[in-house]
Amino acid sequence: MMGISKTEINLRRLLSAAPNQQNQSKLMHYVATLREQLEQLSEEKTPEGLPRVTKAKVNEYYEKIEAVASKIASQEPETEVSDEPFAKDSTSGSSPKIEDEPRSPTSPQLRRRIVPASSKEQSFDAADADSSKPIKLDTAAQAHIDKHRKLQEDLTDEMVVLARQLKERSQAISQSVQNTEKVRC
Repeated sequence: MMGISKTEINLRRLLSAAPNQQNQSKLMHYVATLREQLEQLSEEKTPEGLPRVTKAKVNEYYEKIEAVASKIASQEPETEVSDEPFAKDSTSGSSPKIEDEPRSPTSPQLRRRIVPASSKEQSFDAADADSSKPIKLDTAAQAHIDKHRKLQEDLTDEMVVLARQLKERSQAISQSVQNTEKVRC
């Protein structure tokens, strides 16, 4: 095997810093970042096309990340959100994945990261995932999601206004060019 990748180095550093983090919002960001890094790491390949990290190592990192996530869950009140089944990663066999959630009319393009409903001594296994259990989000995470959903909706509304203005200006310029051509003739 080759040396450790930059993603794995960053993942290890963040994992070692997480237990010392007291700020809950930063800790939630750590967990989200760790999960993204684990997904990236599980997809990395060596030049020979083999997985850079073994399934056992991915599972070990996953357990450590979920231990940090359970620290958050045990310290804050939680809000329930509907659950979706876990997806199985073809490279690692057990890394967390992102799945599309059913499209809602207010946020047609949002995606949600799937996390276990209870992290207490729960090992990740896609075959054992129970889709009937709800996912728990604390109030800070829910507020963060709501904030970003509102920002996305506002941005979409602004883009619609800008597109309308662009269309009107294009039509005005086109009309002006046509009028100029008629005057020349």
